[in-house]
Amino acid sequence: MSLMESSNQELKVMVLEKSQVAPPPLLLTEASFPLTYFDLPLLLIAPPEKLIFYKLPNVDISHFMDSILPQIKHSLSLTLQHFYPLAGNLIWSPELNLPVISYVDGDSIPLTAVESSANFNHLSSYNTRDAKDFQHLIPQLTTLDNSNSSNKPVSSCAMQITLFPGSGICLGIINLHSIVDGRAVAMFLKSWASVSRLENTSLISRDHSITPHLDRSVIKDVDNRLRKQYWQRLAEFIRSKSMSEEDCSNWLSLSMDLNVHCHQVVATFVLARSDIEKLRKLYWASMAGRPNKDKPYPSRFELACAYVWINIAKIPNQTTKNSSSVDDDDDEMSAISFVADYRARLDPPIPPTYFGNCIWGIKISAKRRDIVSEDGITVAVNTVMREVRGLRDLDMNHEARLDRLLLSGNSLSRFDGISGSTQFGFYELDFGWGRPEKIELMSKARSMNSITFFDCGNGDDGGIEIGLVRDINEVDAFALSFNNGLKDLID
Repeated sequence: MSLMESSNQELKVMVLEKSQVAPPPLLLTEASFPLTYFDLPLLLIAPPEKLIFYKLPNVDISHFMDSILPQIKHSLSLTLQHFYPLAGNLIWSPELNLPVISYVDGDSIPLTAVESSANFNHLSSYNTRDAKDFQHLIPQLTTLDNSNSSNKPVSSCAMQITLFPGSGICLGIINLHSIVDGRAVAMFLKSWASVSRLENTSLISRDHSITPHLDRSVIKDVDNRLRKQYWQRLAEFIRSKSMSEEDCSNWLSLSMDLNVHCHQVVATFVLARSDIEKLRKLYWASMAGRPNKDKPYPSRFELACAYVWINIAKIPNQTTKNSSSVDDDDDEMSAISFVADYRARLDPPIPPTYFGNCIWGIKISAKRRDIVSEDGITVAVNTVMREVRGLRDLDMNHEARLDRLLLSGNSLSRFDGISGSTQFGFYELDFGWGRPEKIELMSKARSMNSITFFDCGNGDDGGIEIGLVRDINEVDAFALSFNNGLKDLID
């Protein structure tokens, strides 16, 4: 056992065990998965860091080491036989002149077991918490070569399980975003939880909803035109940073070069099902005079996205001016983005269990003064609905997407992104310890403008948890606007 370094003198964190978890011997000895045009741009996106808290009041170090940790390692190994790309590495392929996901027999996922003296109830609560307090719970992706040469493999995934004696445990997972998207990770976690709870891997093969489709050739790309186009632009960007295209560790540093801001906090807001219904009534009331047949029925996501956008737009814009007055610049734009799953939107559609990336970022914008006006709910909901319902097969502007991802095409002063999904079912992940107490997505703690949506963990079917990681002053301003707005909703 060894002590981990900690900037907090009161926090005691001890490494209990470091191990490598590999899948059982597979029929194949090696496999390679070239990155598609959906995967490549995500080389620049910070790896998602998921924290899943489970309340276990009676857990002690003996039970943890003798029962829980062996259970986790065994079930993870069995699950990886179906999801082995997660045990692989991102490497440079001289043959393709592109990065690829490589799996070789014996590859594994690093798993660290840790004991923490931090307050479990505080970290897993819905209160405002310091973002730095979570950092010791997050595993680290590493390169697998200590030399100074290029072509350093980067692990696809890393995990940590943290014990809070007498309180609970936290399962931390980090993965390269260029390997898989959120839907694919959710499928893996559901499979792993089922194996851990039922001690039976045959369920993965029998239940097609959690059987991964690993063949990336289903992403059609004639003559690899789009993949080549994306890589050409990305390579130019990488070279502009004085980095070698072949050095995988440099790609990792590109996506992780932002640190948690000293004043950032983590906060969770709940939009209950009843609140969503009231928002829908408010929207309909704002369209009084229109025939009922002309009044659209906004979904809970569309309503939640619009309401969050309104409250984000009301936060004083510290990046351009120290004033919250809307009249300071009538043409100031406010923008928000969300991610659309394109598995069913491609032509032909690809399997819903495709294990890779098949997502597209959608950005919407409007004048800030319109979003925060008395008619803001109408403007915001109509704008969100227009984009959501206007998605079409392959209706994707590749050049514009590249420009945004390369940070060269966005002149908007406000740009906030929604990640996560209410469809992932993270609060249903039962490894044999019951439902999670709390879910946090922490990768966005490296960015000031981020929002997460998850289904509610409090049993409110149809409600939405909204996570924010921002400067404490911005979170306070959002909270005031968010809560006051809910109080004013019509019944």
